Amino acid sequence: MMNRRTLLKAIAATAIAATKSTWAEHALPISDDDTIRDILKHRIDLEKRSVGMAVSVVTPGRKRFVNWGRERLSDNRPVTPDTVFEIGSITKVFTALLLANMTRRGEVALDDPVARHLPDDFRVPERNGRSITLADLATHYSGLPRMPTIPGEPFSPQWRAALARFSVAEFKVWLTGELSPPPPEAGGWWYSNTGYALLGMALGHRGGRPFETLLQERVIDPLGLRDTAFHPTVAMKRRLAESHDRDLTPIPPFESSIFSAAGYLHSTVRDLARFATAILPGSHSRLEPEARLLLTIQRDAPWIGGKQALGWEVRNAPGGSFVSKDGVTWGQTAAMVYDPDQRVAVVVLSNTLPDLSASTLSGGGIGAADIAQHLLRPRIPLEGRGGAKY
Repeated sequence: MMNRRTLLKAIAATAIAATKSTWAEHALPISDDDTIRDILKHRIDLEKRSVGMAVSVVTPGRKRFVNWGRERLSDNRPVTPDTVFEIGSITKVFTALLLANMTRRGEVALDDPVARHLPDDFRVPERNGRSITLADLATHYSGLPRMPTIPGEPFSPQWRAALARFSVAEFKVWLTGELSPPPPEAGGWWYSNTGYALLGMALGHRGGRPFETLLQERVIDPLGLRDTAFHPTVAMKRRLAESHDRDLTPIPPFESSIFSAAGYLHSTVRDLARFATAILPGSHSRLEPEARLLLTIQRDAPWIGGKQALGWEVRNAPGGSFVSKDGVTWGQTAAMVYDPDQRVAVVVLSNTLPDLSASTLSGGGIGAADIAQHLLRPRIPLEGRGGAKY
């Protein structure tokens, strides 16, 4: 007869085995590494729509990495899981996690008017006769436009340079001006980088530190993200992916001044796999409660075919809804998607500007987002040039 200690060990082992068996039966059909590599080779070598790409797939107890292509055109150094990319608006999820952290600490409340946490010289406009709240900013329900009004052709080199120099003083003046209202068909949701910039300013002011410092202390460092930063370290710069336009011409890196909270983080697929592991249900990470909080508010967002949570988007799709965030800079694109029920996540990074005109579920265009969504939900097709599906 087994003694009590041996019996308990046997019961525990049986429970673990049963859990693994259940996962094997219900795990999502994520493609194998060779299939993922073939997708990247097709996108890079055949379609010529990227120079280099990196993928991570996170499942319970395992992280997989698949890469193809080069970090830059000028040499043959291959992309690796430690290549540093611009992750664009995935930064907004980090900003929302900081908001959740400060909410759980009692420093702010989601329904606080943002003006309560800004310096006195800010004049925040009202929306439909009521104050804009922190939750409004984090769910793109503030009514603030996507970008501030800057003279020049939008997204031209001159316009981009002016945006990089845009100051807090100019931002304050812009806020008091005549702001274009969102179109009625937006249904209240109006994607806003300016809203997230304002959110970052409010969180930094309330926390008594610059926003970038506060995010580092409260989110990045607790999760052990060694290669995630607004300003790449010397070591990160040696692994930095070069940016490219749609013609695969190298272009200068993305620069941001006061818009860090909206989209200026750099990271790797290895770090984002760590991040995904930490935010998935059951991770027991230091920020898992904050990660759960992000999905407790979901507002209608018809233009993305689903709901807008705090930072994240919840998209309807064949095979079931999933959580998503895309990022696009001037010459790179990023996507992170996950299924909280199955605890599976996919990250895709590319060092080339995507085709923003293609029709897809991908709010960030065709580049990284369609691949990430296809890997998580195989019934979502990949999209070739001109919107051709395959």
